[in-house]
Amino acid sequence: MRCSKCLLCLSALLTLLGLKVYIEWTSEARLSKASAGPRGVLPGPTSACPEPTLPANLSARLGQTGPPPLAYWNRQQRQLRALPGGDSAEAGGCQAWGAAAAAQIPDFTSYPEDLRRFLLSAACRSFPRWLPEGGGSHVAGCSAADVPYLLLAVKSEPGRFAERQAVRETWGSPAPGVRLLFLLGSPAGEGRPDLGSLVAWESRRHRDLLLWDFLDVPFNRTLKDLLLLAWLGRHCPDVAFVLQAQDDAFVHTPALLGHLQALPPSWARSLYLGEIFTQAKPLRKAGGPFYVPGSFFEGDYPAYASGGGYVIAGRLAPWLLRAAARVAPFPFDDVYTGLCFRALGLVPRAHPGFHTAWPAHRALDSCAFQDLLLVQPLSPQHSIGLWRHLHAPQPRC
Repeated sequence: MRCSKCLLCLSALLTLLGLKVYIEWTSEARLSKASAGPRGVLPGPTSACPEPTLPANLSARLGQTGPPPLAYWNRQQRQLRALPGGDSAEAGGCQAWGAAAAAQIPDFTSYPEDLRRFLLSAACRSFPRWLPEGGGSHVAGCSAADVPYLLLAVKSEPGRFAERQAVRETWGSPAPGVRLLFLLGSPAGEGRPDLGSLVAWESRRHRDLLLWDFLDVPFNRTLKDLLLLAWLGRHCPDVAFVLQAQDDAFVHTPALLGHLQALPPSWARSLYLGEIFTQAKPLRKAGGPFYVPGSFFEGDYPAYASGGGYVIAGRLAPWLLRAAARVAPFPFDDVYTGLCFRALGLVPRAHPGFHTAWPAHRALDSCAFQDLLLVQPLSPQHSIGLWRHLHAPQPRC
């Protein structure tokens, strides 16, 4: 009889232990659930190696192994130790990388004009702040007593006044622990109206525009990333998280804050979160916006978060800058960010609440948005309408 009771107790203990293991396993599985197709999820940094590293030779991490490559980017990356610095065209200056590209790529003259212009100055990454004539308002740094938990860094273009104002009035409106900044190039664009006076007024009015003196075109979005990272290092080094998004995104800011605050510390320290593409390949059809000639790049893209909107840990800013100095320039900002994370030995985490190809015909109301963190693109009118729905008395969904 006593033996039977012992067996029953042992069986109960084993059952409870098995239940505990199952609960922990399913909880972990929910956090790292993968979706089918190219928008998958990779495991995050393991508990044994949660920290970024930057080895002396990046070839293996960036897939540059095997026979000598023919494409220019791959050849450059295999031999690259650091990108040239400075702003001059002298030997070793930042324009030397682009001059070599023009000289060594056999069909360079057949590349689209925007791609040729990008490559000629791609290694030039030091630009002064743009200020209107007569001076203007500087964007304040983060004071020791007011460091944001989440910085909303929104990529915009000088003429997109309506999009910026919609962000200010909706998901980027003032909230505890949250700060909003817009990233722009020069408002004096080539062949376009000079918007300097209007942008200067907006800057003085809102004090949330980080402006640099470079041509604001899509292929220069990587500059906004790199200059933001440098600004963070000097003016806001202790920010916990940075959301980098386009100005036509809509973010459910309270839900995003809740998700970030619930992350395990080991995940939070090396976070790279968004809608993840794990099997993307270069598009070889000339004439498209994402065309990449085979003579420039060969191979597949790294896993990367869509540039429509993703979150990184603030502490990674200096690490990403170091990686960018050793990763050959690439024309697409989100792919380049993925390359830099791969160089650091870190991988992205997917979240099903990020949607960066939201169909224009698909309705979006407060009920549909309950499980979402970010959608893109939305027009300013749709963003304002969705914001009003989210703040109206909640219907039963």
